[in-house]
Amino acid sequence: MTLLQPLMLLGLLGLGLPLLAHLLGRERPRTIAFAALRFASAGDEVVTRRRTLRELPLLLLRLALLALLVLALARPSGELSRELTVLAAPHDAVLLVDGSRSMELRVGDETVLEHAREAAATLLRSLPPGSRVGLVTSDPRGPVVELTADPASVERALADWITRSSHPRARAPGGWTLDSSLPAALAILDRGGQAGHEERAIYALGDRTARGLGSLPRAAGEVPIIPVPVLSTVGLEAPPGEGGPDPRPEHVGIERASWTPARDIDPRAVRITGALRRYRPGAIQPVEEAMLDAAPDAATVELDARAVELALVVDGARVARTEVTIDGDRPAPFEFTHTLSGEGGPRRATLELLQGDDPMPGDDAVHLWLSASERVQVTVVNGDPSELRTHDEVFFLATALGASDAGGTIELHSLAPEQLEDRVRERGPGALADTDVLVLSNVRAPPEDVAPAIQAAVSRGLGLWISVGERVRARDYNDRLGPLLPLLMREAVVAGTAPGRAEARTEGLAPADLTHPALRGLTGDLGLTGARTRRTVLLETDPARAALDALAYTNGAPALITGERGRGRVALLTTSIDRDWTDLPLRPGFVPLVERVIGYLASARRGAASARLLVGEPWALATDAPVAIRTPDGRLLPEAPDEAGVVVFEDTRTPGHYRVEPPPDAPASARQAPVCSVNVDPAESLTAPVFVARPPSTDDADAAGEDAQRARAHLPRWRPLVWLAALLLLAETLLRRRRR
Repeated sequence: MTLLQPLMLLGLLGLGLPLLAHLLGRERPRTIAFAALRFASAGDEVVTRRRTLRELPLLLLRLALLALLVLALARPSGELSRELTVLAAPHDAVLLVDGSRSMELRVGDETVLEHAREAAATLLRSLPPGSRVGLVTSDPRGPVVELTADPASVERALADWITRSSHPRARAPGGWTLDSSLPAALAILDRGGQAGHEERAIYALGDRTARGLGSLPRAAGEVPIIPVPVLSTVGLEAPPGEGGPDPRPEHVGIERASWTPARDIDPRAVRITGALRRYRPGAIQPVEEAMLDAAPDAATVELDARAVELALVVDGARVARTEVTIDGDRPAPFEFTHTLSGEGGPRRATLELLQGDDPMPGDDAVHLWLSASERVQVTVVNGDPSELRTHDEVFFLATALGASDAGGTIELHSLAPEQLEDRVRERGPGALADTDVLVLSNVRAPPEDVAPAIQAAVSRGLGLWISVGERVRARDYNDRLGPLLPLLMREAVVAGTAPGRAEARTEGLAPADLTHPALRGLTGDLGLTGARTRRTVLLETDPARAALDALAYTNGAPALITGERGRGRVALLTTSIDRDWTDLPLRPGFVPLVERVIGYLASARRGAASARLLVGEPWALATDAPVAIRTPDGRLLPEAPDEAGVVVFEDTRTPGHYRVEPPPDAPASARQAPVCSVNVDPAESLTAPVFVARPPSTDDADAAGEDAQRARAHLPRWRPLVWLAALLLLAETLLRRRRR
């Protein structure tokens, strides 16, 4: 127990004042002579009024009440098991609070986010007098408080936001990493201006996950970032197995879910598959490992099997139910088969975990739209056909699509380059209207009269995938399809090798960027480890084109790069898609890679299978007229297209089913409107702690920038004393009335 204001204990001296007043206020006995005394003999008993303390219980109550008030003013507190690091001198500070879904994990009677409020209050009391403090959260709609000398206003804003966040519809946390809010925190410090302190710092409050405190650097420019782990009984750099026990419980969530047509059973049957996972705080993982592999098999430990119930709900009715046994940390697969009844468009479906005591209920449901008739039309233009299948340009691509889970929803059409050119010349701009994804595989650049039609189709929502080879000439592609390319091409080169080594010249693949929209939700190295490439096409750097790398070589050069052009998307593979330049098609990860890229390119088109988003991601709709979008909570929100004829719907913060409502006067044949399902990011379910950079201290000037001090974190204990004093005051009142 620690007293933050020990001098207030001097007030206990006041407990002697009532007794002293009683003793000093007593009347001294006086001898008064009167006539009747002569009749009294010396041996008679003398009876006098005894001068003793009266109302002793009332006196004790009042003394106890006074003592409690003095102790409360001394502000007793208990020390927590962690230390807070704060700059020693008055400074400008910003509290950066993690508002993602992983903070909704319930520990005891409160969520981690609610525990963060107590940590923030402790931190605010630990700041040196004269400091200014602001507030920002990783929730884009969370509170923003500019620098102020009143820490109580920051504490109130944080408490109000956390209270609103406890309502399931008030805020739907997304997959925003904590580092995504660093620019907002730095902007608050910059707006402090010349009137602020020279010293500045950012205090980050969150959980020690890879997307929480593990995503932060040690400093943002010259501003130190000081991590404040919530509920941390383990040191920031404690080795696995050391430190205190992790108080966070394990939970079960739906790791992934998808569906495909099951025409082998019934023309209207669909097969829903996925996996459940048991998430544990587990052993501490390095940040890099947790980001590369969200659930490594190497971390699997022997645990008792756990059985949970999973239900399939279609159009609001529970149509199936099964029990899934989760063995240890390994994902437990599940499968449902359901036949859609009647006619009509896509059907609402939800997978629900039936467990009422799960500490993180946010990942207990996955929403889907099911359709038995939907198809993704993929047209592959083969620029180098061969009678030998393993040397044919599109053999591996077609095989991968047939073996993927999405193979039942994809219709693959093959064309020769001349056939594509003839179709465009005959049909004009509408030649590719029925195609969702166009694949140009080692194809010479389209002629000058054909290239504009491809550009127009991409701007209207067509997905385009270009893979290179011997027939691709960089200059021709730059001249005719340059506006579509994510980056302009240079020449094709042979991969280099180390000096003095005679083995074949090859270049390996670096770990995939799993934050890319096409690869989001996947884990590990995608099964591409060991892929070797002999020839690649170099690209020109141009930040203005906003290209995204999905795959890169070990030398840093892009291997698979994407870009958005109008309503459509374009992907460029800088090596061949067959075995001419690389052995990539032979790797087991080639199948999920092809499936994900085709799905990503096709998602710009309308459809149930491709319109799947994570919470917070915008939904782009190609339309020339205003639309009304029905949200999962029943709201009908009107949206108008921009100048390019695209509606960008950004209010996707509630998981569930979204649908564009057709006009009331639309014919029945045209009433199949675009739909979209929004789900939480599975990466937010990971609660395994990671190593976090040690906060700056007095011997770490490079990280802190200024001197810092370590302060013990205190837990206030004076509030119960105030409540007890109030009870004693009530007891004193009742006792006084009874005496009367």
